[in-house]
Amino acid sequence: MSVKHSVLALLSEEPATASHIKNRFAETFDNLWPLNMGQVAQTLSRLERDGLIATDGELTGPTGRRATSYAITPAGREELSQWWMSTLHNDAIERDELVLKVSLAARRSDVDVIAVLDAQRFATVRQLRELNRQASELPAERSAQRLAVERQIFDLESLSRWLDRVESLTNPTTTEEDPR
Repeated sequence: MSVKHSVLALLSEEPATASHIKNRFAETFDNLWPLNMGQVAQTLSRLERDGLIATDGELTGPTGRRATSYAITPAGREELSQWWMSTLHNDAIERDELVLKVSLAARRSDVDVIAVLDAQRFATVRQLRELNRQASELPAERSAQRLAVERQIFDLESLSRWLDRVESLTNPTTTEEDPR
């Protein structure tokens, strides 16, 4: 998740203090991914260092505490504009624990790879049922909560198809369990 760009997007609406940004972030994302004040402060510091935001004066809160307000700069608006139009890529093949587990199980005669796949499939179906139940209770709108649930559903459906595909493949040459 790009906290940097999320903060820029919030500041593009109006100048704000760190506390206001933290609260608006939580509100925007239905508290799905809370930020702590340290993350907000560090992000603001980096954005200011990079010339993407600038201080916009100080505000005094109801308790008398003073807080710096920040505003997006033209360079920040340009950065945000580029981010809106950029695409996300998963270029690198990361170590996927399920791929590791199934690959290792497929090479061993003492592990039932179909049982491993079935256990994962059962867990996936259980998660899908729960997420579909959650989705049915959410309004049909582009809220952060709805989008996150829908994304998880599609990811799990993809995983389910992958499990079916893996089951249809043959095992490589198996090795006996190492007695050591």
